[in-house]
Amino acid sequence: METIISLATRQIYDITATKHGENNMPCPECSTNRRKKNTKCFSYNAEKEVGYCSHCEARFVKHVPFENKQYLKPEYVWENFTKLSDKAVKWFEGRGISQRTLLSKQIGQKMEWMPQTEKEESCIVFPYFKDGILVNTKFRDGKKNFKLFSGAELIWWNYDALKNFEEIIIVEGEIDALSFIQAGFENVVSVPNGASTGKMEYFDSSFDDLNKIKTFILATDNDLKGIELKNDFLRRLGIEKCKTVNLKQFKDVNELLMSDGAESVQNLIKTAKDVKLSDIYTVSDFQNEIDSYFENGLPQGLEIGFPELDKKVRWQTGRFGVVTGAPSSGKSEWVDFVYSKLNTIYGWKLGYYSPESMPLPLHFSRVFQKFVGKRYEKGQISEAEKETGEERINDNIFWVAPDDDFSVDEILARFEYLVKAKGCKAFVIDPFNRIEQGQNHSDSERLFIKKTLVKMISFAKKTDSLLLLIAHPTKLQKDKTTGHFPMPTMYDISGSADFWNMVDYGIAVRREQDDGKYLSYGQVSIAKTKINYTMGETGIWNFRYNINNGRYSEDYLDERTIIFDNSNWITKEEFKPVIEKPLPTIDPDQAFEDMFDY
Repeated sequence: METIISLATRQIYDITATKHGENNMPCPECSTNRRKKNTKCFSYNAEKEVGYCSHCEARFVKHVPFENKQYLKPEYVWENFTKLSDKAVKWFEGRGISQRTLLSKQIGQKMEWMPQTEKEESCIVFPYFKDGILVNTKFRDGKKNFKLFSGAELIWWNYDALKNFEEIIIVEGEIDALSFIQAGFENVVSVPNGASTGKMEYFDSSFDDLNKIKTFILATDNDLKGIELKNDFLRRLGIEKCKTVNLKQFKDVNELLMSDGAESVQNLIKTAKDVKLSDIYTVSDFQNEIDSYFENGLPQGLEIGFPELDKKVRWQTGRFGVVTGAPSSGKSEWVDFVYSKLNTIYGWKLGYYSPESMPLPLHFSRVFQKFVGKRYEKGQISEAEKETGEERINDNIFWVAPDDDFSVDEILARFEYLVKAKGCKAFVIDPFNRIEQGQNHSDSERLFIKKTLVKMISFAKKTDSLLLLIAHPTKLQKDKTTGHFPMPTMYDISGSADFWNMVDYGIAVRREQDDGKYLSYGQVSIAKTKINYTMGETGIWNFRYNINNGRYSEDYLDERTIIFDNSNWITKEEFKPVIEKPLPTIDPDQAFEDMFDY
């Protein structure tokens, strides 16, 4: 018996399959609705753990249930939270939220020590329940500081709505969720940590409950961070299951409630629109986004902390790039380094298909030393460093590692599962020549390359992910004078000029040589970025390579001393509870400093 999941509908099915080879049977997705119900149109490969229906074209992968973690739970001591101070009640009423709504969700108030001010503060208390049991608590003081219970499970606020409704509204703050409840919508959940897309454990642990929801209405804030969060939800929940709202001039739903009342919030849901799937658009289809861009500027690609490199290349999702370089020049090593920075700075989870990095423990050790700054060797790292490094990589990096080479369709199907189930945002295929051509060998090499690149580009855009492909160049000719390999270009990659023509990023890596041996310094050529204004200016980046931990440093080619970074990027500080960004500005006279009646 095998349990599989449809990538299109996310429905889970149990099928009978042998342990090896192809298994042909009726399709669990479409056969029950067909006249010829027993036609064996569905093929499942038990070894590769993927399936495909030739009739409805549905794709399946093996379903791996979410492994529940053990979390600390705050001690819940009942207090009469219903007796809010007059000042607190009036503050909430000023935001359009009645005491009845507060009581229904057990919103309270309490003196709590806040790390931001390093003293006890008067706080609003938002309890987080799951299956009716308190599993976390958020505190908000009058200075708009936030704190979650340290060590507790990170879940959606109002989690149990996921179990009780087929349509769910998603917002990015408890105040917005209370605004919907005030307007009569109990089917609302809020993220626990605002518009942060990096730390989304709450999403991973609710995967099965989210699968059962038929429709999601996304009501994130009307700003750049809110748009980014909405886009992340679209890629993880599936565009086909999502609707969006139009907040017009309002920043969030609470501003709308305060300005125009509960009826306007109800109308917001009534007028929620399906996300457009067609290829024809008008300005009205993305009016919110362009208004935000006009007010706040175009979204820039992400920097990784190297001034000269960041001028030349900045990283965006929804993009596809190719990295090339001579053998042993450090192509994979450099990509690992960039991705490690994207994870530690922005929380991007990573997916790899990297047959040339086998065995996996070896690739793990290479990645580990980039995170921790030391070699993965006994005597080089402490037990605490070993534990935190292994935990970080286990939760953030996922390898697709088949026994045999995969076709591009099978690789991308696994990647799509990682997007939806784990929230991965960046992927690597290393290298191109380890992709199977599949059953259709009649295509020419150039046609096969073009079809494959189109599929990769489509995947990156559909899932709003960054996908980098590592491709070997043709046999480079050494310079007759120096005996060194030149910097390769995208046109040096075997098979097709499409490696240059179709990419968003075109990158080449070269290390200097001496007497046939590679040295610790070299260059990265950023030959192409599709939109220079937001993705960089292209050019050459000179680097020094630290053989002790696999990290790179900028080489300014002057008299300045090269300073290597040997610090631990994932100290225990990184695991502190996420502090939510402040809510919209309020009148200081309405803050909470004196709201208690003692």
